Amino acid sequence: MKFKDRIKSFRRIQASQLKRNLKNWRIHTETQETVLRAILKEVGFASACLVRDCKNGTFEIIDGHLRADIAEEEKVPCLVLDVTKSEAEKILATFDTVTSMANTDQVALDTLMASVSTDSKDLQELLDSLSSVSPDILEKIEGEDESHLLTDSFSVLIDCKDEFEQIALLKRLKKEGFVCRSWIS
Repeated sequence: MKFKDRIKSFRRIQASQLKRNLKNWRIHTETQETVLRAILKEVGFASACLVRDCKNGTFEIIDGHLRADIAEEEKVPCLVLDVTKSEAEKILATFDTVTSMANTDQVALDTLMASVSTDSKDLQELLDSLSSVSPDILEKIEGEDESHLLTDSFSVLIDCKDEFEQIALLKRLKKEGFVCRSWIS
């Protein structure tokens, strides 16, 4: 099946010039705004707002209202879509909802979270809330790096008549610089 490409262009448009969609149903919390501000401060824009070309020189936001609100007088990256008002409403109704339907691979998420750091207290709280395990438990899941065991090793097994001979032989070999350990079977 071939899908239509509805992206008409990519532009940077002053956020204050973007029309807010009156049918936007998302209510952005103070916490969400605080965290998004922290992400924008630390990383910057990493996603474009989706906008509809209204054909009269204006662009209406489909997705990215909060980013545009925070950016105020700055230019924001926008994917300009060639969609009808009805299609824009369908996207508005489903865009984030479809994303939120995904399940979470918690081990993969926890591994990702262990590699992410931030200076923002608010962003760190969000990251901590996503992780289901503490770093100590994550280390246990990942296991200790034992790559050194993959190198070739050459061993000699010596049978001793009793424990006393084994101890004496271990002491003597260690004195001579050999790495050795006892083995009881």
